[in-house]
Amino acid sequence: MQPPNLHHIELFYYVAKYGGITPAVRKMPYGIQQPAVSGQMLQLERELGVKLFNRRPFALTPAGNELYTFLSPFFSKLPLIAEQLRGEESTHLRLAAERTVLANHLPTLLDQIKKDCTNLRLTMNELGASSNPETLLANQDIDIAITSLHSSRPSSIKTLELLSIPLVLIVPEKSNIKNFASISKVPEGKIMEPMISLSSEHSINKVFQRELDKRDLVWTPIVEVTSLDLISNYVDRGYGIGLTLDVPGTSLPKGLRKINLRGFPPLKIGMLFQGKLKPIAEKFALAAVAYAKKIK
Repeated sequence: MQPPNLHHIELFYYVAKYGGITPAVRKMPYGIQQPAVSGQMLQLERELGVKLFNRRPFALTPAGNELYTFLSPFFSKLPLIAEQLRGEESTHLRLAAERTVLANHLPTLLDQIKKDCTNLRLTMNELGASSNPETLLANQDIDIAITSLHSSRPSSIKTLELLSIPLVLIVPEKSNIKNFASISKVPEGKIMEPMISLSSEHSINKVFQRELDKRDLVWTPIVEVTSLDLISNYVDRGYGIGLTLDVPGTSLPKGLRKINLRGFPPLKIGMLFQGKLKPIAEKFALAAVAYAKKIK
């Protein structure tokens, strides 16, 4: 036997609750014409094989009363659970960013949000080289991604630039290398010094390598790591020259110094989102813009 039509069941609940088809049509939370309700009630009775209520005067039959008693706890609590879910979602902020941003910048930024929203709920995703923030947004797994803005995006994805961060090299304090021009090169334009960087798929590397191509230079990393912190670590251990970012608000470990890459384009960092942001995400976006201006 097929289960009854759920829409018919819902209509019956309102008919039973309000004492007839006419008052149910007036008080239901959505619009529907009286003849449509009458017809669907007849269909429901045929599906169940029982009479559910007498029309004039209105009165539930024993079968109708049994069905209404069964349905009432569920349908009567729907507005409450909907309000509860909306309340929880209104304080749930879902973000995605790279480890450096998650560790060094989001805590300060989120402290401001939490002052205004004491029941703030957070879900944070770490973006790696193979992560796709567009997919996370399309699947509605996140509200906002903070990432580089150097890749092409679908038209449905909105972008808001926050920072332009210079690329820099880092070397041991005692290194003889003073600037990019002083790095030794062979006649074919290949740089022989060992380089430590993030993976070749990372935006930092792509921006850097595009500029090297324009200068007819070749420099391939010999050590690829997963975070900027690890680059500093391996430079300090003597594995080579590090390619990293001059991130505002951070400093190099003792014993290392940076070499500015004048003429190299910066890495642009910004927010990705789609559609209209819910209030808690909009509050975060405004705070992120203010925070970015402060640390520039």
